[in-house]
Amino acid sequence: MSAPSAARLWYKVTLRRSTIGLPETTKVQVKRMGLTRMQKSMVMPATATNAASLLKIKELIEVENVTLPTGVRPKVALKNLHAARKPFAGFAITGNALQKSWQ
Repeated sequence: MSAPSAARLWYKVTLRRSTIGLPETTKVQVKRMGLTRMQKSMVMPATATNAASLLKIKELIEVENVTLPTGVRPKVALKNLHAARKPFAGFAITGNALQKSWQ
């Protein structure tokens, strides 16, 4: 009998401020985390090493604790989170009336 899949804790890190004018060490730290442009989000495991790295650039980022199911890749889970938060467009396309009228 297999154990139920437990959820793991991850950090969702979003770069909120620019690195323009900051020391080169700070810029390197931000790029090392994969944050290459503003408003970009990355998901990384909640470990002590990652927490220490986040503390070095805490003024530039926003961090959320996210629980991801085991066995799901972080990139896929992040896309699923974005899709779940996307609002409904307010209408649905049921068919193409133009094609029916021309036939």
